[in-house]
Amino acid sequence: MFSIAIPHDFLSESPDEASKVRKIGFLARAAAIFKAPLIIIYHYGKPLREEIDLMKTLLEYLATPPYLRKKVYKLDKRLKLAGLLPPLKIPSHVAPEEPRVGEVREGVVERWDGYYSLVYIGGGRYAKVPKPYPIGTRLLVKIEAPTQRSDTFRASVFKGPPPAYWGYRVEVRPLETLTEGFDTVVLTGKEGKSICETNIRLGEKTLIVFGSPRKGVDEIYREAGLKPPGDLVNFVPGQGVETIRTEEAAFIVLGVLHYLANCGARRGCSPRA
Repeated sequence: MFSIAIPHDFLSESPDEASKVRKIGFLARAAAIFKAPLIIIYHYGKPLREEIDLMKTLLEYLATPPYLRKKVYKLDKRLKLAGLLPPLKIPSHVAPEEPRVGEVREGVVERWDGYYSLVYIGGGRYAKVPKPYPIGTRLLVKIEAPTQRSDTFRASVFKGPPPAYWGYRVEVRPLETLTEGFDTVVLTGKEGKSICETNIRLGEKTLIVFGSPRKGVDEIYREAGLKPPGDLVNFVPGQGVETIRTEEAAFIVLGVLHYLANCGARRGCSPRA
């Protein structure tokens, strides 16, 4: 799985709020299709704080299971056009049915019942887990058994990684610390070396960095006085348009790297280090 990084001015050329929301939606779909675990919004120069806040809010809203959104998000002007966002339809977003024993769900702590937390898990159903967690806490719970109440199930807090792709996390980082925690960094841009001539070695934790609508990744690093942390790669040599939008590039780059990681080995060209 590949994490992706977008700049703080990702939305700078969107003419109106509706265009910004749709642009975020396309990016989130690309991340979800290729199971990106993390989306990083990186900033440099003079950060566009309102744009960063809008992007983070919309991306996190999209990653939240639909049945929890009204519990997690109250009235918020940043979400007034959220209806334009496309559904992700990842495993954690499946419309809730009657909970099944052994099933893992995401929920939010709504109230306490003595020593127990009552976790809302969608469809008017609750999971009762030991320990009074703070109200509003989001938890993964495992359904253990029904209780005497038809709307409540005995459950435990699920430990470990989710049983399926559960969506991405969103972080905001300065350019200087963007690549911390990654063993491989791939920079994208049409000024880079053609993917056809590049032998990409993918690590266990790979970060793909995209440039802004006005500046390429190499230019962003150069102006910040920093050495680029990876090779600059052109994933569409001989492109037929003047510029490829970041949300379009996300589909292209993630698709190519997904192929290399999953199909390359079968054809004798594994990109793994």
